[in-house]
Amino acid sequence: MKVWKNIACLLGVGALTQSVLSLDIASSISPVDAIQYKGASVYKATESSITSVYFDGTAGNHISVDLGNVTKTVSKVASACGDVKISTPKGNPSFTGLKVDGSAVDYSALPVNTLPTCVNGTFSQARSANFKTAKGQVVIVGKTPSASVEVILPSDQKKNIAINSCGIGVLRATKGSTLPATFSANGTSYTLASLPDAGHGPVCKKAADGTYSAYTPSGWGS
Repeated sequence: MKVWKNIACLLGVGALTQSVLSLDIASSISPVDAIQYKGASVYKATESSITSVYFDGTAGNHISVDLGNVTKTVSKVASACGDVKISTPKGNPSFTGLKVDGSAVDYSALPVNTLPTCVNGTFSQARSANFKTAKGQVVIVGKTPSASVEVILPSDQKKNIAINSCGIGVLRATKGSTLPATFSANGTSYTLASLPDAGHGPVCKKAADGTYSAYTPSGWGS
């Protein structure tokens, strides 16, 4: 069971007047000078098999994070003619790593063709094979009309991480993706596997008087 401690106690600012098992705020500091894990200003925590990266920073600032090409899984619905249109992903114009319903699609081998109109469930011009348009869009054909289609496609991902009022910024993976093995933050490169693992991340809570307190797991002090 996680035991949370108010960071005010860790910094010698004040003591809690109630159980440390509670996340109710008894004393607070605003803003916090630093929320670091054993001296590390960038660290990770893995909870429920999901890894997040935490940044110590100045409240109100932002951190620019470049994740590079991240593989993301999305669901698309085929049209009445059974086609699925896939736009060019950011930073990956060659569609490297594209898979549709588990099958790899070689972008370079696709013929260039026009996308015909769909009339009453039938293309105005026959299209029996997958193709790409002159603008680079991939069109997958032959799918069940109005059925869901799984598309896996890496694309360049950038994030602007806000530092909250406790001096904490959190990088989480977007839905359908995981954090990459390497990334950069404000121009500095990091390797996910090499980051200190805090086990659980800090929690920032707002008090009724508008001030903030950060809570950290008890294990941080060991």
